[in-house]
This record gives sequence, structure tokens and C-alpha cells, in this order.
Amino acid sequence: MKKKFLAIALCCTMLATTLAGCGSEKAKDDSKESTKTEMLATKVNKDTEITFWHAMSGVNEEAIQKITDDFMKQNPNVKVKLVNQGGYLDLFDKLMAAAKAKQLPTMTQVYSNRLSWYVSKDLVTDLNPYMNDKETGMTEEEKKDIPKIFLDDGIWDNKQYALPLNKSQMVLYYNEGMLKEKGIEVPKTWEEWKKASKELTVDENKDGDPEVYGTVFANNLSTDIAPWVVQSGGSTMDEETNELHFNSEPMKEAVGFLDSMFKEKTARFAGDDQNANVPLQDGRAAMCIASTSALPYIEEGTADGIKINAAPLPGNKNDAQLYYGTNIAIFNTASKLEQQAAWEYLHFLTNSENTAYFAAETGYIPVRTSAKDDPVFKKVLDEKPIKKLSFDSFDKGFQGTRNIGGINALDELGKQIDLVFHGEKDIDKALDDAQKNGTKAMEDAKNN
Repeated sequence: MKKKFLAIALCCTMLATTLAGCGSEKAKDDSKESTKTEMLATKVNKDTEITFWHAMSGVNEEAIQKITDDFMKQNPNVKVKLVNQGGYLDLFDKLMAAAKAKQLPTMTQVYSNRLSWYVSKDLVTDLNPYMNDKETGMTEEEKKDIPKIFLDDGIWDNKQYALPLNKSQMVLYYNEGMLKEKGIEVPKTWEEWKKASKELTVDENKDGDPEVYGTVFANNLSTDIAPWVVQSGGSTMDEETNELHFNSEPMKEAVGFLDSMFKEKTARFAGDDQNANVPLQDGRAAMCIASTSALPYIEEGTADGIKINAAPLPGNKNDAQLYYGTNIAIFNTASKLEQQAAWEYLHFLTNSENTAYFAAETGYIPVRTSAKDDPVFKKVLDEKPIKKLSFDSFDKGFQGTRNIGGINALDELGKQIDLVFHGEKDIDKALDDAQKNGTKAMEDAKNN
């Protein structure tokens, strides 16, 4: 029963990975200045209701609710209506329907590769004027406090259309005891990882079905290939030209490396376990690739006697590390007063104190660097040093490209890579087909 609960609870985490639409992170323009000169409603001087659509559940939703209640106590003129729209796909489907019906909420939780479409339709509020406002804006210290990798994820054409809410990192979890028993150091390179995975795999009866696998991957690995492509010096697609790189040499290198582990039966997919961390928790795997947001479920579900730790993804030509997660955007279809109220709520929700609280209560990363010194989160760091990992990798981090139709293209890539991993197609043919099918899927999505 516990396994089933863990699998369901982690569904959003794995879905977040799939939707990241990963690729090479290009530097966005500096957002310090804005060309927008329209007047702002810089004071909420009468009762105002705003609506925030989200896909949070469980402890995540409880944390958001508490922060929201605190905001409304301090800002009695503003009523924030939190609307849980179900899972991420439910949220995004309802957002699209609302946009077409011209009934968008005041603000929403959203991935940047989804927000791109709304930005292209001029439906999203540029936050720069609000951030730069002398009365209710951010200080320069506050702006610098947001990790650049997260701030850049919300910038298009020098305009800040979103700010980070919940972020996590893809990491290598490992069973400390298993590695120690065989004298294996935590792998830092692909070669070390492949070797360790082989040495840690246990097939006692030699039936080709190991009792313990060296590494377990999420079932959506094929669409989450980006970290290994970027580590090989490439990207999945170009955000500016929309050119896909599905049959590039870095892609072939990444797919070939991962496929070699499957062929040697030193790695497997989560399969019926649903999530890669489940067999690690049970002692049926020595390592797994999963999100840092899985940590609460790992802590709750790990069998007695097993100690799990985490490390950055082993590197290849470089040590690029994938971060993912959603942002918050405000729609300009709301009134000026509603947009101002939404900004003040967004500013409050993501300030250092509240992001520290949110991260302490959940498996997510604070979206302010200073949060690591907040007493609430510092206590968590002292008790769970594993949570320090994400702070150490910001300078190597990247997030997914945000191409309109990129998700559709990645779905086509995933179909072809799955055929490779299951021995049904060779790499060159699969990636050529992925390039062709992905290009068409992206064009079709852009024209819808």
C-alpha cells in the first residue's frame, strides 16, 4: 500500500520532468530595464479578489495555503482564491480552454515551455515595471537573490514574464551501504558510473533477471534525455531557430551510452514500480536517477537499515545539471488593480522567508539563495545535508528550452528512443525518424 501511495504521490514529480522540454539553456537578455511605460496601479486601495490556478496537492498545497493565509492577514484588502485544477496536464488544458474563451485567471502556476504560447499571444504581464516600482517592487539585492538560472527561465525579449515557484534538480541517489561494501566511490563521470552500475548489479541465479540492478531510471527517460545530451556538448533543440537536434552526434552519444547500460542489464526502467526511487528504497537497486523533490517520499518509504544519499549527475564532456519546475505568471487580461494585487501576492509568496518555509515543508528548492540562511530552512539543512546539493550546482545548472511545440517534438523523440532502448530499432534510424517526425509535430503544434 505504501508503494502505491509513493508512486501516486510522485506522479506530479515525474510529470514535471516530462514537461520540462529539456535542451540547452541559452542566455536570456538582462531584465533590469523594461521598455513598458504604462501606468501601474501601485496601491491596492479597495477590496480586490484575485484567482490563482495551480496543480499543487498534499503537503505542497498545504504550504501554499498557509503562505496565502498569512498574506491575506497582512493585506486585508486582497482576497486570494486558490483553485486546484488537478494535475499539471489538467491545469494546462484548462488554461488553454480559458485563454480561448477569454476567461483566464488572474495568475497561474506554469512551466515556461507552456507559457511561451501565452507570451506569443501577448496575454502575459511584464513584471519588470512591478519589480522596479519604488513602493512595492524588489530591491536590487532581492533580484540578485534569485538564482540566475531561475530568473532567466521567465524572460523573453528583455521582459520578465514569470518568477520561480517550485524548483527541483535531477540527481543520482545511491545506497551508501551497497557502495561501501564493494569499495566503490560515488561516480563522477559516465565511465565511473557505468563501471559502478555493473559492479553493483547482482544476479545470483544467473537467469538474466538481476535481483539488484546497478541503476534504475524513470519510465519517461526517453523524453528526459536532455541532461546527457547537454553533457555531451549538445542540446535537444535551438530556442531561437526552432531547429531540432534529434539526430545530432551529442544525441547519438547520449542515447548510445544509456542504451549500453540497458543492453548489459546493469540498468532498467522503473516499470511497475512506477518511480525509480522505489526499488532503491527497497534494496532492489543500488542507484537511481530522480528529482530532489522525491526526497520526502524516499525518507518515508526507505526500508530499515538502508541509508540513501545523493550526488550530482555524473558528467561527460561537461558536468551540466538539470533543474526543472514551474513558475508563476500574471495575465494582463486582469484589471490593473488585480494585476497589482497579484504582484504583491507573488512577491510575498516567493520572498526569502516564504520560499524557505515552502522548501522546508516540501521536497523543493528555495528560489532565493538567502533562504539557506533562514532559521527554518537552516534547521532542515542541518538535519538533512542532502538538501545542500542543489545550492552547489547552480553554476552548472540549465533548464529546458521553451519552444512552442517543443513538448510535441519531444514526445516524438521519446517514441523513437524507446524503440532503441527496447532493442527494436537502431540508433541512427530512430533518431533520423525522430528528427523528421519531431519537426512535423512542432510545426503542427505552432499552427494550432
